[in-house]
Amino acid sequence: MGDSERPSDFSIFMSRMRRTPWRKAIKQAWRTRTKEDAMHLPDRLEGAIYGHLCGDALGVPYEFKPASAVGEVEWRGYGTYSLPPGTWSDDGALMLALLDSLLTIGFDTEDQGRRAVAWRDTGEYAVAGEVFDVGDSTTVALDALRSGVPAEEAGPVEAKGNGSLMRILPLPLVFREASDTELLEMAFRASRVTHGSAEAQIACGLYVLTIRRLLGGGERDSALESARSGLRAHLQASGLRGSKEAAAPGEALAQLDDFEDWPGRGGSGRVVDSFWSAWEAFTRATDYRSTVVAAVEYGNDTDTTAAIAGGLAGTRFGIDSVPVTWRRGLRDRQLVQGLVDRLVGTDASEFGGTPWSTSSAEPLPFDLMDLEGSDMADGGGRAGMTYLPGKRYLGYYNGPQWRDLQSDLSSLQEAGVDVLLLLVEDHELERCRVTDIAEVVDEYGIELIRHPIRDPMTPKDDAAYRRTVAQVASQVREGQTLAIACRGGFDRAGMTSACLLREGGLDADTAIDRVHAARRHTLTMPDQLEYVRGWPHT
Repeated sequence: MGDSERPSDFSIFMSRMRRTPWRKAIKQAWRTRTKEDAMHLPDRLEGAIYGHLCGDALGVPYEFKPASAVGEVEWRGYGTYSLPPGTWSDDGALMLALLDSLLTIGFDTEDQGRRAVAWRDTGEYAVAGEVFDVGDSTTVALDALRSGVPAEEAGPVEAKGNGSLMRILPLPLVFREASDTELLEMAFRASRVTHGSAEAQIACGLYVLTIRRLLGGGERDSALESARSGLRAHLQASGLRGSKEAAAPGEALAQLDDFEDWPGRGGSGRVVDSFWSAWEAFTRATDYRSTVVAAVEYGNDTDTTAAIAGGLAGTRFGIDSVPVTWRRGLRDRQLVQGLVDRLVGTDASEFGGTPWSTSSAEPLPFDLMDLEGSDMADGGGRAGMTYLPGKRYLGYYNGPQWRDLQSDLSSLQEAGVDVLLLLVEDHELERCRVTDIAEVVDEYGIELIRHPIRDPMTPKDDAAYRRTVAQVASQVREGQTLAIACRGGFDRAGMTSACLLREGGLDADTAIDRVHAARRHTLTMPDQLEYVRGWPHT
């Protein structure tokens, strides 16, 4: 072999690299890192809420078992409380109560207290209205609230349990524009509604700052260290305030030192143990599932440890990391998704921040499908997909949208749209601030047809849905132009577009391919794909 044909030292080196196992690991790590870098804020927000609730539900059947008796951790029901799979506990209920309060009226501890009492007394935010496992300190605080004690004085100062830490997650998710100082003071005040000890307040403060850093894409270790520094600086400057449990800066810092030096990792109900057990489970794991499984394996207060750890991991790894079967297996998921929709679509200006976006300059996209081969092709009609006109919402795939309804309807009018088939539910119109679309659309000569479908589900009433699809197919055959829209223009719009093509006589694979060709990332949910393949449904 001549020198010109001889492999270079570099090519030999690269060839050897390709055969080494660690090269694969590095490549996978890079892909994971790239994916995490590209993660949208909504992915982390939704991941946090579902991560907390699924961790809670995973741990419920194992609660009070010692670590040695936990065994293999799996998604199941019954166990300690004989409840069906997917049941969250007081951890999830009080977290949702706080989230609802923050989204409805902003930060108000009196409202937080009222909602907590409503949970205990009437089953608000509890799965199927069934309340179980109310903590002793929480019971004392709620009784005090019912008797008229001010909310921030209700929590016993000796209460060192995890009852405030387990619900504090929504604060950094909602108040994304608040300063660290503002966020910490809110965390301390929210804790005091049920748990007034310095230990509980410190745990809540450290947790919300850590979540904030993870929400911004921070690494695990650096997120905690930054949170520690931020909390230490705050306590150095202000100590702990409050009418029942105040601490001067020096005393507060000593209490923080004790908190940080806590040696226990046993998944107990004490807040300092709960925090560090959850954190250790988080740092031991490589993804969401392994985090919450590790948290449950500590035994004892399994639901709370896994809920706290699940909030961390869901924020860090995003919604796609939470197993879809677990998310869909949550009981009363409708309640959860409604609150998540509100969280993701929150306009920060309502709470002193700035809107996500003020851009509506680009025309509303209208992606036409190829009708060739269907019985709709010869009439001159057209059909395509878009998303909800005029929405003001922080979306998943198409990013933050702060659009103008009139401008978007004008775009559809200029595109020749005659009929708008809208698949969103009423609560989505409210969250996206387009409750007036039915009144406005008439001004543009566009017929509005509503057929609400829960996102990202299949239709509940097959017969009614087929009548709707048959109606719009007939209009396309008559030469009209149809726009099919859901909130994001992907799942429900894609499914309905494919069903329209099937109604026009195309086979399932062709219909699905045509939808995918018209709009990327469309029609990916397995249940919806199966629904298209089974068309027509009677």
